[in-house]
Amino acid sequence: MKLALAGFRGELPIIDERLLPEANAQVARNVYLRRGTLKPERAPGAVTGLPGIIAPSSLYRYPSGNNGAGFWMAWGSGKRVHAVKSMLADDAWSRVYWTGDGAPKVGGIGEITAGAQPWPSSSFRLGIPAPAAAPTTSAPAGRVPLDEQPITAVQAYYVVTLISRFGEEGPPSPPSGAIVRWDMVEDAPAGGNVEIALPGVPSGAHDIVSKRIYRAESAGVYQFVGDVTAAAGSFTDSVPSENMGVALPSIEWDMPDSRMVGLTALPGGFMAGYFDNTLCFCEAYRPHAWPVSYQLAFTEDIVGISAVAGGLVVATNGRPHMVTGSSPAAMADSHLDEDQPCLSGRSLVDMGEFAVYASPNGLVAVGGGQARLLTAGMIGKDQWLALQPETIHGYRYDGRYLAFYQGGCFTFTPGEGFEFFDIGAESGYYDLADDTLYLIQGGSITAWGKGQPMTLRWRSKVHEIPPGAAGFTCGKLIAREYPATLRLFADGAKVFELAVPDARLFRLPAGYTLSRDWEIEIEGETEVLSVQIASSPSEIV
Repeated sequence: MKLALAGFRGELPIIDERLLPEANAQVARNVYLRRGTLKPERAPGAVTGLPGIIAPSSLYRYPSGNNGAGFWMAWGSGKRVHAVKSMLADDAWSRVYWTGDGAPKVGGIGEITAGAQPWPSSSFRLGIPAPAAAPTTSAPAGRVPLDEQPITAVQAYYVVTLISRFGEEGPPSPPSGAIVRWDMVEDAPAGGNVEIALPGVPSGAHDIVSKRIYRAESAGVYQFVGDVTAAAGSFTDSVPSENMGVALPSIEWDMPDSRMVGLTALPGGFMAGYFDNTLCFCEAYRPHAWPVSYQLAFTEDIVGISAVAGGLVVATNGRPHMVTGSSPAAMADSHLDEDQPCLSGRSLVDMGEFAVYASPNGLVAVGGGQARLLTAGMIGKDQWLALQPETIHGYRYDGRYLAFYQGGCFTFTPGEGFEFFDIGAESGYYDLADDTLYLIQGGSITAWGKGQPMTLRWRSKVHEIPPGAAGFTCGKLIAREYPATLRLFADGAKVFELAVPDARLFRLPAGYTLSRDWEIEIEGETEVLSVQIASSPSEIV
């Protein structure tokens, strides 16, 4: 009789310990199983050069500049910030956009990193406001009477937009009243120009540098006629009709709602965010412009959003949704037929082809136009709720779903099971550029897997051996280094424990031949490749 264990796997909590597959565990703690061996996971390690903020709650690293080190941004006071690097080609200001810190914000790397850490040092409100009032118009002094005006005279209307230092243009002001104008060509009567009193600039952190004036003639489209500084209060329109410029592009370039959170980048140069039950999109390559007409409303409140290969996953406090489309103006919502509300927006993680989030019944995967309970058949509802899934914040790391909950941490790999870790964290940030998961632990910032090896513990299924057949007399444990502790349990009682010193055979105690239930447990800080126990040395390889 022989028991041989290799190709180790994680826990399947829903399955009785006697019915587990051969390689799965009752307990898999602090162990890295991706190699099929029992390798101790390393504890988080301290890192240097990160922002010194008291009790940080969110992190982001701008990946470029600073001699290759990038620039770290940090927020405290429990703020849950989502930051996105500018998607514009060759962005001269190296902008970063973020939500979760009050109203949505933007900053060039120059403003963000001005002064000492912690950064961001300063920022601007995302979006450009419309002037609060309409421009007013008047005829110039000396205009000829109505009966002397040329037949080419037309009615004109004016609107004004505001321009930021970044070249961002906002929506137009209300239109002016109608006024007659004509081109001042040769032999034209006097007074064809129009005097315009311009509205002021709204207060706020918008970095407005200029005003732009547009004119519409005889109910036509608004076209560009001139720029002035932000401080200018008036403008004289003497632009001939044939010299009018481009049409007004920003009629619907609204500012994002001040409540918008969850900023997420999507393919095609646009971003998404949400507030309450409303999903928002910006114009492609116009991250300051968030047309209200692009918004989608849901019957449920949105809890989180995640971009995946097939579209945008929208997790709600009801059913999940998949939103697809190649243009922000034409996004379509698919209501998925799976009653799995999202308990924690921070649990929602892009895993590539699908996104995963925590529901009341386990982890749910959404992708490919469908949703399914990913952990079905692996963990029971009572076992899952004991983990307090409403506290989960998750990350994609090393191809696994890595989750922290109130009291610990686990990783989940579909088809293989769970591994649990004696690690806690309040928040985290995965930096794709250096493939590092940074954790916020009790006010300190650490990096996953950068510390010392933890003490692993792995306990096998219960092997049922007919009484009288389990005359185990010897064993062997193969490890990278030694010692590694092996424990043997018979009928629930520990009958043997040894700090195995090397790869040689070791003796097992006699007297347990009639035991039915056998379990093997391994503990240590070294990688274990296999373990065997047998009735005869000739059975062991």
